[in-house]
Amino acid sequence: GLARSSNVVLGLEDLELLTREIQDSVMAIRAQPVKSVFQRMPRLVREVGEMTGKRVRLVTSGEDTEVDKTVVERLAEPITHMLRNAIAHGLETRETRAACGKPEIGEITLALRQEGNEVILSFTDDGAGLNFPRIRERAIANGLLGENESISEEQLAEMIFMPGFSTDRKSTRLNS
Repeated sequence: GLARSSNVVLGLEDLELLTREIQDSVMAIRAQPVKSVFQRMPRLVREVGEMTGKRVRLVTSGEDTEVDKTVVERLAEPITHMLRNAIAHGLETRETRAACGKPEIGEITLALRQEGNEVILSFTDDGAGLNFPRIRERAIANGLLGENESISEEQLAEMIFMPGFSTDRKSTRLNS
């Protein structure tokens, strides 16, 4: 009876391997480079730059990374949102940049890489960074934070992702 049960185990391993190969093949069919989404961004950056009076250079990497088609489709909106915010709120005006000795053209980097099953999207810009006192002030004004409540800068930073949250005195209306 022992020899027979080991054949069953081997059969299951073969089946698992075959199933994995089929899944990989299906994923390969569904996989497509994120280039299609990345190619739309320089125009967006130009338009938002013109609307805000800022000069911006977009640097991208990882556009050849292949991810599932559904992921590619879902990337466009968050990337668009992050780029608009980086230009409108992250980068300073040309005058401010010049006064700080920075190049007149602001730089935003959009990078995508895959680590195992995760797709990691990262944004960097050479703007002034987050204005924590201002974020705190707006969080209190919006009732998200108590007057004397103390939270970390990391927690404050998370607040900028809340729907409708803005530190801008005059809201920048950027139509899609």
